[in-house]
Amino acid sequence: MLFLEKILEYIFLPTCGVCGEVGKNYLCEKCRIELERYMIIEKENSNNKKKTIFNNKIEKMHVFEYKNTIRKLILQYKFNDKSYLYKTFCEFIVKNKKLFDFIKSYDIIIPVPIHKTRMRERGYNQSELITKELAEKTGIKFYTDVLIKVKNNKVQSTLSAEEREKNAKNVYKLNNPQKIYNKKVLIFDDIYTTGATINSCIEELGKASVKQIGILTLAKD
Repeated sequence: MLFLEKILEYIFLPTCGVCGEVGKNYLCEKCRIELERYMIIEKENSNNKKKTIFNNKIEKMHVFEYKNTIRKLILQYKFNDKSYLYKTFCEFIVKNKKLFDFIKSYDIIIPVPIHKTRMRERGYNQSELITKELAEKTGIKFYTDVLIKVKNNKVQSTLSAEEREKNAKNVYKLNNPQKIYNKKVLIFDDIYTTGATINSCIEELGKASVKQIGILTLAKD
């Protein structure tokens, strides 16, 4: 797969996902500066307030504020079939030392999964594409068979904060727990709003007796 990607990159030169400029990277310098306007790289160390099986402190890192150019790009990425934008987002993340070092401090990175029905409709899991690329760039392990979405619930963005928490309850299931036992696990999601989705994922992953859980999100709303 990587060999094929290299051939395609040779034939079709990398293109900036923001402005479409053809060059050496998937994010040109001009657009990198534009995206930096919305960068927060906000790290939090907090206790797990949900009193789940996992009681250790949780590290959270958010890259952008979810507004203006960032909001437009993420919506295009998720709903307008612009899957190639994962390269642009990853380009920004791995070239930031603080973000790169944060990812490297973990053993494993796992994307928030989507239900198989939504996967068929969209054709890809937006969080999985970014997570896979980040794993390749940083050298940490990447799993998609440890956390599974078993319920095709309502889209969180259409609900209130209270409804989101109920909607995210019992929709994820831990699988192959031995793969993450006593490991530092980083969960990746595209947008962090109330934290309902992430908390539901933490509840399941905590059952595997992991050493540490961290959260990395592309944007915080």
